[in-house]
Amino acid sequence: MHEHDPRTHYTGAIDDIVRQITWQSQKQLLQTLSRPEINLTLPQMVTLFAIREAGVCRMSDLAEITQQSAGTLTGIVDRLIAERLVGRVRDVEDRRVVQVMLTRQGEQRLALVEAARRADMERILSRFSIDQLHHLEQLLQLLLDGINELIGERELTRHTNGQIDVSSISRNA
Repeated sequence: MHEHDPRTHYTGAIDDIVRQITWQSQKQLLQTLSRPEINLTLPQMVTLFAIREAGVCRMSDLAEITQQSAGTLTGIVDRLIAERLVGRVRDVEDRRVVQVMLTRQGEQRLALVEAARRADMERILSRFSIDQLHHLEQLLQLLLDGINELIGERELTRHTNGQIDVSSISRNA
């Protein structure tokens, strides 16, 4: 493609902005998680959200969802249990199987994370008019749809090539 092609220019500029947004958003999230009333690491937060989404789940399922090794996840869950954010329960069908679930304190901690993130987002977006917010939402949804489509195509290709099927991995965590 020609260097002065408008699509090429905008694609590069948008890619750069998305990269910066991703980086700055992660820094902002880490600041939020380090607040004394929240006090979570990023892997702990991801694990808590995954457990909440699953309800009650086996460690093996949780490892797949969070894309953590079993050993790493065990350490994360042990720390969450020590903080009484997660509890272990026996599987009703197979008492040998141990599952994990959120405690009331875990739910409350996630509520703090969500409230802090919402407040931060409201502050960040306060400079936009309602019309701009509406337009931004539409454009971001279009971008997200494109990302999800690309991921889906790549997962299908990996699956049909005999590689690991990662379609069960949660995208909401």
